[in-house]
This record gives sequence, C-alpha cells and structure tokens, in this order.
Amino acid sequence: MIWLGGQACWTPGQALAWIGWRAGHVADKFDDQLARPVRAWTQDHAEHQRASGQLARGITYSLVVCDGSVQFVLAATPGVFDLDGESAP
Repeated sequence: MIWLGGQACWTPGQALAWIGWRAGHVADKFDDQLARPVRAWTQDHAEHQRASGQLARGITYSLVVCDGSVQFVLAATPGVFDLDGESAP
C-alpha cells in the first residue's frame, strides 16, 4: 500500500494519478508562469516512470512545488499501514 496522507493507494500508478490530480489543483492557484512547470510534470512520462520505479522499490516520491516562500509537497510513501493510516509496527 502507498500512503498519501489522507488517501491510500495500492499501486504506484494510482499514487502518481493522485499526485497529478492534486498537482492540477495546486497549478490552478498559480499564475501561468508558476503553473507551467507543474503542468509539465503531469505530462512528463519519463519522470512518471522514474517515480513509479522509486515507489515500487519502497522509496517515497515527492513533488515539490514552490511559490515564493511557500512550498507545496505532494508525496507518496510506500509501506504497510493499518486502516487508521498509521505505519504498522
């Protein structure tokens, strides 16, 4: 399972789809210049392959988006979690 903070996914592809969905929400808040790299990420198939491989190996994947001094971090963390979203012991 891959934990996304408030959402659980079962595959790297689902996790990346969620990150893309949330990245779209973040980009909608930015002006065109700041939104451009976020929207480019959603179409970057090579980066998605790299991220998928990273998640499959059990490594957290993060997309960090900056707007001045504010950072938005969209992350997927692979692991074993209980139904409350806590890491298993």
